[in-house]
Amino acid sequence: MIKIDCHTHIVSRAIRDEYFARCKNYALVMQMADSILPNPECLDTVLESERLFLCPVIDLKAPIPERLVEIESMLDKYRVVGLKLFLSYQRGRADDERLFPAYEFCIKHRLSVTFHTGLCSLVLPSDQAIEDSSIVYIAHAAEKFPDVNFVAAHMDDPEFDRCISVMSNYTNIYTDISGAYETGTKEAADIDGAIARFRHATDLWEDSWRYFLYATDFCPPIELGQLDEYDYSIEKMFSPEHFDDIYYKNALRAFPRLSDYIKL
Repeated sequence: MIKIDCHTHIVSRAIRDEYFARCKNYALVMQMADSILPNPECLDTVLESERLFLCPVIDLKAPIPERLVEIESMLDKYRVVGLKLFLSYQRGRADDERLFPAYEFCIKHRLSVTFHTGLCSLVLPSDQAIEDSSIVYIAHAAEKFPDVNFVAAHMDDPEFDRCISVMSNYTNIYTDISGAYETGTKEAADIDGAIARFRHATDLWEDSWRYFLYATDFCPPIELGQLDEYDYSIEKMFSPEHFDDIYYKNALRAFPRLSDYIKL
């Protein structure tokens, strides 16, 4: 089956080699802010593999207009399909006006925006601005910028029900459970229990499968080396008739620029 992993941190050649030794997916690479995790090999790692696509980071602690100029020069060379913002880790809300130029930039270049939402990694530094990453503020941005697709990664962990309930009012917000099984979390210790909580949320909206993305958050150096767990979760949460959508068709809808680089 074709799979497009919509959220990874394949930011080094070593991580890339391990990932492709275990699967044949296409994968979106979320570049990381250096204040969170230095990743100097990220761009070269993406450049060297046609199965990887880049979502450059917008560092909320740095000037945004200058960063957009940099990204504009990178678009085709690095197969850029979206932007990544580390809410929770860095203070800021999706509906902050200072982010509006980034959303206008996305309209111009057919890019999408992926936000970290909810709880942070057990091993990475963060501002712990958890509530700032709420789906509520993402919804405000989605309403103001209906031509931009927004991804609330991690389903607003642990506010899963809230996330799906809010998303049900929009056609430009997607979500995933990437990173759910980080080593040391309660979800990793009880996968079936975690799936029950995720499914309780997705079952609140009969069309949630249309806006759910296959995503893993793969990055073994920070305890995110899980892959099989996400296949198992999808099998338990959704009907087989929707697997093609979840594994790759939704990705092509959520990230329109992907179609420039993947021909299926």
